[in-house]
Amino acid sequence: MGYEKLKGNMIKLGLIRHAMTQWNFEKKIQGREDIELNLEGQNQAKAWADILRSEKFDLILCSTMIRAKETAQIIQDKINVDIEYDINLREQDFGQWEGRTIKDIRKLNPGQIETQESRGWEFCPPNGESRTVVLKRVLKAVETAAKRDEDRYILMVSHSSVIKTLVYKALNRNFTLDETAVLKDYHLHSLHFDKSLEIEKLNSINLGNCR
Repeated sequence: MGYEKLKGNMIKLGLIRHAMTQWNFEKKIQGREDIELNLEGQNQAKAWADILRSEKFDLILCSTMIRAKETAQIIQDKINVDIEYDINLREQDFGQWEGRTIKDIRKLNPGQIETQESRGWEFCPPNGESRTVVLKRVLKAVETAAKRDEDRYILMVSHSSVIKTLVYKALNRNFTLDETAVLKDYHLHSLHFDKSLEIEKLNSINLGNCR
């Protein structure tokens, strides 16, 4: 897809996904279901806070979903910076797939996942939200932060689909099936935004303590 320029000032973003919930443990698709962290997730976030202190963040920018908010608040206790919330950083809406496992969908709706995966950026679960729509709102959140928080290093606590759309946009990827995976779970990824997105380093810090 095209690589349009965005409006805004320079910021550095450190991207992490929220810590574990019970649905993560059970491999259920969460999407817009507002699931709390489980005990393992709470302990993960505490460990991450110790690791992330050395990064010297100026601010935490967070999804409004409870699993992200709890992660950010636990980390904030250690790194002692303000948190700002943006609804545009919420997870992709997975529609009829929410609360189900990939295995279950493949069994009960053969070919449905494969059909959507073949659509690349237009991947859209039944009654859900496409990746292009996710990208549009996430870029709006980044641009808003850049205008408000120029020259700051921001820890963005959000969700898998949010992180993937930003990184894949910066890499000019198409979400095609022949593309190799570039992101590791439970790692910090660093980007710059100065009218456009640029990768600084992917998988830069292994946060560990993950399943």
